[in-house]
Formats: sequence, C-alpha cells, structure tokens
Amino acid sequence: MNTPKFLFHYYERDNGPFRNITEHGLEKAESIQGQISKGFNSKRPDNYMDLRFSLEKRIKKQFISKGGKPNRDDPFYFTLGECDWAKSWYENPGVIKIPLTDFRSDHISFTYPDSMVSFQFYDQPKLATYRKNCNGQVFLLSEISDLINVYGLPTEEKSQTHESLKFDKYIEAQVWDHEIINEYKKQSKPNR
Repeated sequence: MNTPKFLFHYYERDNGPFRNITEHGLEKAESIQGQISKGFNSKRPDNYMDLRFSLEKRIKKQFISKGGKPNRDDPFYFTLGECDWAKSWYENPGVIKIPLTDFRSDHISFTYPDSMVSFQFYDQPKLATYRKNCNGQVFLLSEISDLINVYGLPTEEKSQTHESLKFDKYIEAQVWDHEIINEYKKQSKPNR
C-alpha cells in the first residue's frame, strides 16, 4: 500500500492555521478551550488539558528516544493524507496541504491513529477491543510504510463498517519544527 505524499492541517478559518492549544501553557489553554462552544472540539472532557499536556510530553520523549530532534516543546498536528472527517471539528474549516518531502524526517513523528486515541487504547484496559500493537507508540517517517503495510491506512469508510476500527480515522503526524510552518503561515491569513 502506498504512503500518502501530503500532510493535511485542518483549522478554524476565523482563527488561522497552526495554533496549538498547549503552546502558551495550561492556564491559557484552559481559557481557549472554555471559549469553544461549537463543533467537535467543544465536546472535550473536563480533564482534556491535563491529558493533552501529559501526552505531548510522552510523545516528545518517545520521539527523542528514537532519534527525533524536535525544536519545539509542542507539535503542530496534521493528518497523513486527507481526512474529510477532520473538517467536522470546526465551524468554518480550512485546510492546508503540505508535501511530506518539505519536512525534515527528524522533525516529524506519527501515531496510529490520532495520538490521544492511540495512547488511550494503550493505557486503558476497557478499550482493549480497539487496541492494536501499534497503539501507545510513536513512529518515525522511515517506519510509516511498514506501519501502513501491517495495519492499512485508516479511513472514514473503514471506521464506519468495522467496529474494531471505529476510532481509526487517520494517521496523525506531529511536526516538531516551526520553520517550515512559518513559511506556510505567511501564505495563509485568517478570514476576518
């Protein structure tokens, strides 16, 4: 199976792209989350921020242990390949498509599927129905082809037709670099 050649970043057009809720610390993140009243992102559990901060530390630690060289504390989030379902997270969704070749391989990590889902499946026994051996792990770009060959590329269609794949909607990419992001940020201005 072929590996998608592009990363997709979904965002709220009114706010602009490449905004990580954890970028400015817990207090600011909680304030931002409290202001989200519509869309998928408004339905997060009360402990979401604690989980998100803890998870980003775990992902970064695993990434570094595998040779990753992040130059930020928090990543920018993407999907590997297109994921129309991700548009449902936003009231007025925007998307930016970036060739995978634009990124340095030591600045990008992956989880199968979404990082929050992957680590919850790994950590919580009650979710064993959905657990795969790849859950709770971070993967490098050099490992993605093998990962897809073993587990397939997650899709909305598969998630709707197979109970065990219910939460496998996409492979998440975490970009731990701001330089390439800044180039794309200059090209994308929020609609006001």
